[in-house]
Amino acid sequence: MTSEKVLNIVLDEINFKFDISNMHGVNLRKALITPVLQEYKSSMDRSKSFNLWTVLEANEDGSGYKIFYDEEENSFGLGTKSEKEELLCLGNYGTFLETLESM
Repeated sequence: MTSEKVLNIVLDEINFKFDISNMHGVNLRKALITPVLQEYKSSMDRSKSFNLWTVLEANEDGSGYKIFYDEEENSFGLGTKSEKEELLCLGNYGTFLETLESM
């Protein structure tokens, strides 16, 4: 999988409707990023890690929630940074829009 393919999955789902948001007011034009493959640790068992594609950062400074794409599960999920600046996988939620709504 490539960054471009992951981005196309997101863009196909939102159908280029960048005005979609959630109750936190996430601005997709600002929050969507070029997908980057990163290591996330399980929030339940930090000895487990996963390579996931980060596609959205809720805050420009990298704090707050992130949305990732899990190519093995073909689903999206939520992540965040730990107090040690580790990326944590909070769980998979389904589609991009379902995950955005869950945020």
